Amino acid sequence: MNVILETRGLVKKFGELRALDGVDIRVPRGKITLLIGPNGSGKTTLINVVSGVYKADAGKIILDGEDITELPPYERFKRGLVRSFQVPRLFAGLAVVENTAFARYGNPGEGVISGLFRRLWRPFEEETVRRAVRMLSFTRIRHLWDRRPGELSGGQMKLLEIARVLMPDNPKVILMDEPTAGVNPTLAHEIFKFIRNMRDEYDLTFLIIEHRLDIAVDYADYAYAMAFGKVIAEGDPRDVLEHPKVIESYLGG
Repeated sequence: MNVILETRGLVKKFGELRALDGVDIRVPRGKITLLIGPNGSGKTTLINVVSGVYKADAGKIILDGEDITELPPYERFKRGLVRSFQVPRLFAGLAVVENTAFARYGNPGEGVISGLFRRLWRPFEEETVRRAVRMLSFTRIRHLWDRRPGELSGGQMKLLEIARVLMPDNPKVILMDEPTAGVNPTLAHEIFKFIRNMRDEYDLTFLIIEHRLDIAVDYADYAYAMAFGKVIAEGDPRDVLEHPKVIESYLGG
C-alpha cells in the first residue's frame, strides 16, 4: 500500500476519557477512505487531532513521509492537509465566490513590502478569481457566485465547502466530516460523485467520516471502523460493514 497519511499509536484524552486509545491508520494515496463507527467512537476526535485542532497526548502523525505531530494547523494546511466540517463554516458577509477565493493562501499582497507593489500581487489575485470560478463550475454552483451563504440551501453550502477545499495550490489529503449530512439521497450521491471526480482529476486523497454507509460504500476504496477510541476493523468497505465487531458496535453490544 502506498501510504500518504499515517497515525501511529495516537492517543487523545479528555480527563479520564481516552477518546483515542492508540489509533493506527494508514490512508492509501489517491484513494477514498471511509472512517465509520457509532456516535462517540472517536472519529471526529481523530480528524481534529490529525488536522491540529486538538493536540495529541501521545503517538505520531505522518503526512507524506513527514512527522507533522507538533505542527500547528496552518503549517499542516500549507503542507497539503485540508479539511471541511460537518456544519459548513462560511463567512456570512462574503459572496460565494469570495468565500471560495478566501481559501487560497500565499497572496504576495499580504507582505509588508510586496503589498506596496501592485504588480507583485495582482497576477496572484487574478488567478485566484479564475480558480475560484473553475471550482464553482466543477461543483455546479457557479450561477450562485454572487449570493451570500444565508441565501443557500444546506446542500449548496456543502457544495461550496467542496469548492473551497480545492482552492489551495497543493492539496494532498482532504479530511471531510460527514459531507452528506442533512442532504437528500440524490444530492448525497452527487456529492460523492464530485469527490470521486476530484480524486481522479486532481490526484487527491480523501479520509471521510460518513454515517450514510449505504451511499458512501459505493464510492469508497478502503474503510476503517472505530469503537470506543480504537480501530476495530479495516479493509474493503463492504467487508468492514459486515465485520462482526462493527455490527456489534452499531447494535450497542
